[in-house]
Amino acid sequence: MKMSLAISINRSMFPGFRLYSSTAIARTIAGGARREMIGGVSSHHTTTQSTACSKPPILCRCHSTNSSSLTKNIDPIVAVSSDGIVATPIDFDVASRIEGKECQIVTVELLPNQVLRAESGAMMYMTTGVTMETSTGGGIAAGMKRMLTGQNFFLSDYRYTGDATGLVCLGTDFPSKILRLNLEEYGGKIVCQQGALLCAAHTVDVEMEFTKKLSTGFFGGEGFILQALLGTGSVFVKAGGALIKRDLAEGEVLRISSGCLVAFTSQVAYDIQVMPGFKNVLFGGEGLFVTTLTGPGSIWLQGMPPQRMVSEIARRVPSGGGVGLAIPVPGLGGAGGGGETSGEAAP
Repeated sequence: MKMSLAISINRSMFPGFRLYSSTAIARTIAGGARREMIGGVSSHHTTTQSTACSKPPILCRCHSTNSSSLTKNIDPIVAVSSDGIVATPIDFDVASRIEGKECQIVTVELLPNQVLRAESGAMMYMTTGVTMETSTGGGIAAGMKRMLTGQNFFLSDYRYTGDATGLVCLGTDFPSKILRLNLEEYGGKIVCQQGALLCAAHTVDVEMEFTKKLSTGFFGGEGFILQALLGTGSVFVKAGGALIKRDLAEGEVLRISSGCLVAFTSQVAYDIQVMPGFKNVLFGGEGLFVTTLTGPGSIWLQGMPPQRMVSEIARRVPSGGGVGLAIPVPGLGGAGGGGETSGEAAP
């Protein structure tokens, strides 16, 4: 015997929600709209980019368009980015894998409708079913903002559109370690050196973090603008050489060499101070200023800053009148000194 259960819903019980009749629900399902309807109540979200929520990033539960049941075939929670990208969040605990020693790469496994947002030009490979879409991530202003923080003007979104899983592998533009940080564990914000970001969840935004003093911008080694990563989800940042983490207590001060800073939490105070000692300034090799970080909070440091390595390479490149670099010329043999010209064939 079939039984029916009538449920009376008072509008005052659900402020901000619209109530739909069973006829309206049937029409909505038949039309293929992906809305959340539980007991005849629909939220204000849809999963199309054109009608994304105006309060990004936000999570909402969306249902399958299968009209056989309202409570079955429920899709995972989806998240809307600040530029309107709607996708299922990635569980980086199980989906990401960092490989390598000194030169690391990161591989991310994507499920259907998941999006990985990465720095343009960082891809090593992607498997079948993964599509790449390059954009500014929110218009010209967003692209210029990222450029000022050391990133590229464009970014790439990797979305998996298949039925199983897809892989995306990313590498760095400099021999680097890769550090994964969950923004939710650090209050939703991490401040990094310029150009540190490799990839992240699509709900992470890149903002400009200005130094509080002119002297810090001039002599701190990181410039006037740092890179602030805000939002929800995980980020992957680059660090040259050995990577270490220090947790600072309240009022604890750590002095570091300019350029060794990778990232720090938002509670840490970033400043500079004059290197004490006249001989230290002239012959210590650290310059006139050192960077100071005052707790509480966590900081991450790198043992081989890219700027330091580039400076050492440039210092060793011969210039003007010296012995030039050996450049092989096709058809003229090797560029090594003193090659035989007798025409005898090599054994």
